[in-house]
Amino acid sequence: MSTNPDRVCWLPWIGLLVLLGAAPSATADWPTGVGGNSARYGQVDALGPNGSDLLWEGSRPAIVSQQGACEGDLFVTSRIQSFTIPTGTWVVAHELETGEERWAIQLPYNFPEVSWRSRAMAIRDGLVYASRSGGENNEEYLYALDPADGSIAWQSEALISERTTESPAFASNGDPIIGNFTSLLRVDRTDGSTVWEVPRSTPSSNGAQAAVFGDRAYVWEPSPEGPVVTAFDLATGDRLYSSEAISGGWVQQVGLLCGPDGTIYAPRTQNNPATDFFTALEDTGEALVEKWRVAMGYTPFASFAVGPDGTVYTYSPELEILRLDPDTGLEIDRSGPIPYDYPAEPRMAIDLDGRVYLTNGGFDGGALLVHTADLQPLWSEAIPGNNLGGPVLADDGTLIVCGTGTLVRAYGSPTGDVAHEGVPDRLRLLGPATPNPFCGRTALRLTLDAPGAVSLRIHDAQGRLVRTLLSRSECGAGSRLLRWDGCDGTGAALPTGLYFATLQTVSRSEVRKLMLSR
Repeated sequence: MSTNPDRVCWLPWIGLLVLLGAAPSATADWPTGVGGNSARYGQVDALGPNGSDLLWEGSRPAIVSQQGACEGDLFVTSRIQSFTIPTGTWVVAHELETGEERWAIQLPYNFPEVSWRSRAMAIRDGLVYASRSGGENNEEYLYALDPADGSIAWQSEALISERTTESPAFASNGDPIIGNFTSLLRVDRTDGSTVWEVPRSTPSSNGAQAAVFGDRAYVWEPSPEGPVVTAFDLATGDRLYSSEAISGGWVQQVGLLCGPDGTIYAPRTQNNPATDFFTALEDTGEALVEKWRVAMGYTPFASFAVGPDGTVYTYSPELEILRLDPDTGLEIDRSGPIPYDYPAEPRMAIDLDGRVYLTNGGFDGGALLVHTADLQPLWSEAIPGNNLGGPVLADDGTLIVCGTGTLVRAYGSPTGDVAHEGVPDRLRLLGPATPNPFCGRTALRLTLDAPGAVSLRIHDAQGRLVRTLLSRSECGAGSRLLRWDGCDGTGAALPTGLYFATLQTVSRSEVRKLMLSR
């Protein structure tokens, strides 16, 4: 594809931007335990497998499976070998390419009457996050582990109380944002010290965690009329405003997510048709205003997703996957019924072609179900005991799911990288811009399999060229970091907003969205 160096012709690029653009808090890995990224909307900018080609299989045995996380060449999860505390569970790290175990550890056991099982929670910027927290009565420290050997880099100053079904989100600089039962906490990623901690309370289990978008953290809170969504300022921890109560009742049982456009999605599921709705909220900057709501099924501990075209995926009262229009909430497509063991606990991930990878949370009937974007079945696999071992998509398209016994499976596809086939100067952007959103500078990593001419240009949301970082520059094979300081070609600081980084060789292009926040 050729382009005018001074202005992009946007109509031919719309499809490419939809497929390859990443939202402000999206990544091409799956670094957080629920929903994949800090906004928790389940989407990655990588092509997942289009068939059940097995790359590797096996891990330490487990009687209950847990959610995994992935960054770069590392996959981590927790393997519950017995319910004995403190010794029954291992945090296990695997090489992404081969499945070989890199290390396995058990965390320090600090409070014999309180400490829960060791568990992996997230990976971000070269740190593995883990804890023995398990809920309101199981406060423990957050640990940052060295991905090379699992050694402890730091222990948090504050105790945390996230449940085993929850995970941290992250600020743009990589600071963990922890949703505790009685507080919201920001932890300094460099040493574990507390940046701020503010009081809040949680209506019920699995809703303590935060969803992060831009400079806001969103959490569930209780009110006399029912659960509300509250926005907090990420920089200061200030409580900003709350929504009206959402559909009454007292329980929510699933966490919030944010779409790439900043819409907040609030799933309610307490097994009651009078209260169980999937609600879309708009943050106006002064209030959280309801856009629409649709009835949803009883799916505690589930995750939800937004496709690369912006359509939203949730679950019907009949326990089918629903695909909804993000502006109106109107149904576009629905799948056949999801097989499940009661209660249904489905989790999903979506690749850049819109393929929907879903585990049903089942035990004897555990399954991986793969659908097209319009919810036509593609392929499926039995995954006994997948429970919370939901799908993980890595930045090379590898799909990993966890079950019981020694069942941890990594899937790939010979055609999973069709966009790159036959290209001698194969180019890859490895993961997201880091950080993103950013206020100072951000970096993208590129890899060339062979030497070639490379261009990297930054355009604003209207398609205007604002900065050229590389212009047909000859680059050798291998990886390098490309940095942008948020300035135009004259050195003037650009305003807050959405920008597009376009990386090109003579034969292909990749695009990433960048959110500049002053």
